[in-house]
Amino acid sequence: MIPSNYVLVLEPNLDEATFSGSVDIHVAVVEHVDQIVLNAIELDVVSVAIDGQPAPYRLDESTERLYIDATHQAGTANLTITFSGMLNDKLRGWYRSTFVDAQGISQVIATTQMQATDCRRAFPCFDEPDFKAQFDLTLVVDSHLLAVSNGPETSRVARADGKVAVRFEPTIPISTYLVAFVVGPLEATEPTMVARPDGGTIPIRIIHIPGKTHLTQFGLDAGIHALEWYQQYYGIPYPAAKCDMLALPDFAAGAMENLGCITYRENLLLADPSSATQVELQLIADVVTHEMAHMWFGDLVTMSWWNGIWLNEAFATFMEIACTDAFRPAWQRWTTFSLERSAAFETDSLASTRSVEFPVFAPEDCDGMFDVLTYQKGGSLLRMLEQYLGVEQFRSGVSHYLTTHALGNTETGDLWDAIEAVNPNTPVRQLMDSWIWQPGYPLINATLSGSQLVVSQQRFAYGDSDDATLFVIPLAITIDGAPTKLLLDGYEARIDLPSPDSTVVVNAGGWGFVRVSYDDALRQRIVGQALASLTVIDRYNLVDDAWNAVVAGRLGAYDFLSFIEGFTSEGDLAVWQAIGVSVRGLLRLVDGDALVAAQARVRSLVSPALDRLGWVPVAGESDLDAKLRGHLITMLAVHGNDVDAQARCRVLLQAADTDPELIAASTSAVAGSGTDADYDQFVEQFRSANTPQDQLRCLYALADFPTADQVRRTIDLAFSGEVKTQNAPFLLGRCIGNRRHGHIAWQAVRQRWSEANEQFPGSTIVRMIDGVKLFTEPALVAEVQSFFAEHPIPQAAKTLDQVLERQRVNAALAARQSQPLSDELLGASADNLNL
Repeated sequence: MIPSNYVLVLEPNLDEATFSGSVDIHVAVVEHVDQIVLNAIELDVVSVAIDGQPAPYRLDESTERLYIDATHQAGTANLTITFSGMLNDKLRGWYRSTFVDAQGISQVIATTQMQATDCRRAFPCFDEPDFKAQFDLTLVVDSHLLAVSNGPETSRVARADGKVAVRFEPTIPISTYLVAFVVGPLEATEPTMVARPDGGTIPIRIIHIPGKTHLTQFGLDAGIHALEWYQQYYGIPYPAAKCDMLALPDFAAGAMENLGCITYRENLLLADPSSATQVELQLIADVVTHEMAHMWFGDLVTMSWWNGIWLNEAFATFMEIACTDAFRPAWQRWTTFSLERSAAFETDSLASTRSVEFPVFAPEDCDGMFDVLTYQKGGSLLRMLEQYLGVEQFRSGVSHYLTTHALGNTETGDLWDAIEAVNPNTPVRQLMDSWIWQPGYPLINATLSGSQLVVSQQRFAYGDSDDATLFVIPLAITIDGAPTKLLLDGYEARIDLPSPDSTVVVNAGGWGFVRVSYDDALRQRIVGQALASLTVIDRYNLVDDAWNAVVAGRLGAYDFLSFIEGFTSEGDLAVWQAIGVSVRGLLRLVDGDALVAAQARVRSLVSPALDRLGWVPVAGESDLDAKLRGHLITMLAVHGNDVDAQARCRVLLQAADTDPELIAASTSAVAGSGTDADYDQFVEQFRSANTPQDQLRCLYALADFPTADQVRRTIDLAFSGEVKTQNAPFLLGRCIGNRRHGHIAWQAVRQRWSEANEQFPGSTIVRMIDGVKLFTEPALVAEVQSFFAEHPIPQAAKTLDQVLERQRVNAALAARQSQPLSDELLGASADNLNL
């Protein structure tokens, strides 16, 4: 049975948080049936009819299915169902979002989030991605409310009861998870018209709660750029009649690619560029370009089943970086993507990692797909393929794929076949299958053998492993600065060098999803002779690969500390970000006098770079230099525990017209050493913030305060209901990550586990407890591992396994490295430590 068209009428009651509705579904009956099965849950079904005749039915909550007992011959049928439901507070299906208006009155918005399998909570439907259909929607609403859906409004009919029936243009065939409808006291910007390649125009606007129009321009600029850029990149017109972008007060996900009706968290769409940091603006641009990429790749062409969600999200991740890079080239987006990709490396180094694509059987399996392996690893693999093939060759293959499968559903292999069809000399499917269907990634060992370079592969793991997984690896290699490419499809390859003294960089440009381990001779040549000539990503990878060698037990922590001290002349943000990650990890390994010594080493590492850059912003400097200044100040004041820097940050935080990067760094510095008076001020700033960015910056900083009582206050605030349920789990997660008192937060979450699961969106629960991986004391490790043996997180079972394994890895790292590192630090001279 295949649906082709839904005629849907919905009437929400915002005051009572309820709705009623009816749906007529036109279906093709492929063969004789005795029963019709749809998806529905949390609905009260009032009546069911088939071709106008009443039919018996039953709703099974356990399987989320509506069973209609009816015999029907092959042909066509029309199902008519009336129903009612609740606007829930779980931020899924059709749910309730609230805000307080300028008069202090609480207002309600009815909005939707259908992905992955929650459309069935809004109306009975065939809730699977390959059942694409047209949706003809009418919303019956109070006349003063704004109603929005996937298509543009086509009619507005007043009713005798004072309400209006707002009808929307039917959609192109789309999957149920892309259906959207929003009703509330909202405002919209005037539409901006974006040209279509066929001569038409696309109206684009931002919809928001009243009083926030002044925060819309940056997000609108990003959306306009994305619409223009993607039409050119794909070679296909935008597939909807209009583009609305909605900023919502309550939203569990970051954003959602509903066709023509894209929904966002407020901080991911609204901003004041004069007070937002570069990373806050970049995040908006990334999310806008990510969701816009889905209009073609995901909406126009959709995966057949949820096992393919990785491809939708990985491709949108890849495209967001490319599109944002074109939007703001000075941000060097492909370079900064390296840091995000490292999170995928971390997970993929675990025994509990998964293949990028894997079987999906239940809704919980769908929820578990939305992780760094889907987004960051998947996006990295597509970048690797693009760079190996060439940008235009890859783009041509993508355009061929979208044109061939427009309005349809596909499997992963369809993309590889389309790209290979226009790149017949590259075994694209063979190459990509080795990465998509196998977990993990390779460590490339680069060694000298006389005048030959020997490159070999083995699967990278934290700890010893004899895993024989073989990847087909596209590699870029530079030899004495000359580039070459190699497709390593075996365990080893040998390359003749011009000289036994040649300098070699493996994975040059950093686009391969690999780590590299050089022998001593090759490493010394790079660091001693070629470091300054390497690309930023190459230098980033040197630091990142070396730190992960420490985690894996292949390099001593003190040796690593000495290694990064060779980067004191480094002036690039991305490399300093890699150093910052490793420094935080090193500081977790020591305590007492050794921690004091380590902080002194951090000060000696950071101070020269900050002195060169200066504390005062320079007119005309780049966004990345300003961001680097903030990063170095944070490292000095927080990780280096520099009292003078902390005092200076306190002054900056109180000054008027302070640079946003300095404000963000000062916020972190003051929170890390803050008094109770500082805490009270941060709470007040959270409550009265003028922008979403300012609000979240102050909120999350509350988790970093240094005393136990302050951490307890933050925990109570998170559970109080004052903090949005979309943000509270992340606040608690930061509390668990508090170096001094994270165990207090863990005990609170453990004791209030049922409350947290009831109060917060299910998708955020595993994010809330991610910080437990930082606990390395044996008793605490045992407690955490035991607790989750009895309290699983079914919607994120695999991610939980990974968190628990990473805790064990970190505990082993601490047991292995903490005492040697402490001895080395305390045995060094007082002069070197600046004591």
